[in-house]
Amino acid sequence: MKKYLKTKGVVVGSITGALVLIALLSLLTGGRTSFIQNGVSAVSRPVEIGIRNLVGTLERMYDHMHNYDTLEARYEALLDRVAAYERLAHEAQEVRDENLRLRELLDLPNSLQNVRYIDAHILSWDASNWTSAFTIDRGEDFGIAVGDPIVTERQELVGRVSEVGRSWATVQTILDPAIRVGGQMGSGVSAMAEGNFALMQDGLLRLRYIPSGEIPLLNDTITTSGLGGVIPNGLIIGNVERVSLEGTGVTYYALLRPSADIHRLVQVFVVQNLDADES
Repeated sequence: MKKYLKTKGVVVGSITGALVLIALLSLLTGGRTSFIQNGVSAVSRPVEIGIRNLVGTLERMYDHMHNYDTLEARYEALLDRVAAYERLAHEAQEVRDENLRLRELLDLPNSLQNVRYIDAHILSWDASNWTSAFTIDRGEDFGIAVGDPIVTERQELVGRVSEVGRSWATVQTILDPAIRVGGQMGSGVSAMAEGNFALMQDGLLRLRYIPSGEIPLLNDTITTSGLGGVIPNGLIIGNVERVSLEGTGVTYYALLRPSADIHRLVQVFVVQNLDADES
């Protein structure tokens, strides 16, 4: 609106000046019709009509600008409502996802004897490039202890608790170089799954100490063996992605892709051994 008036201001000013001149001439002639007046009248008539049209146009433009401002305000209000609905939809989706995880956990066959699951949410990830760890919102107040295994709702091994506070705990994932877990191939042969710093960046871990003559198959599912009594047997570690010879050229090792999508986890479950509580 301001831009329009600025660009058309010269025209409006000229027309206004002409009308003032006409009025002055009318006063000077004392109301008598003269040749000059007739000439001026002939000129001013279309100018007057033009002025009226211009005023009408300006009024319509003002109404249009007013309506535009009203529509813009309504549009902003609608955007706020849409954002609120999107937040509600996101929260509802999170609740549905959590319910699905809990339902899948309840539907699991009871392959782990005398254990209980405590649900926990991931609060933050360790920012260091030297480790793979995160913090959960459960701690000593929930009976969490160092060494407790962490799994997904599908009994995929995520890691184990390495440090505990009253309301929090740190979990080292199976990708962490400090982690070693007894593994078992599909054939029943035992080996050792361990984190590796070089492989951690690629989301892989290594299966080592495979007995001579026992070559794991590609895509073979590796589960926990339960040796050592800390982590129960039967938890899913991952699948064989590649098999290579050790430096000795005699035995083999395998690279594993964890079954759990480690870095996309939101909720996990702490596995607690009830037998240990009773002892």
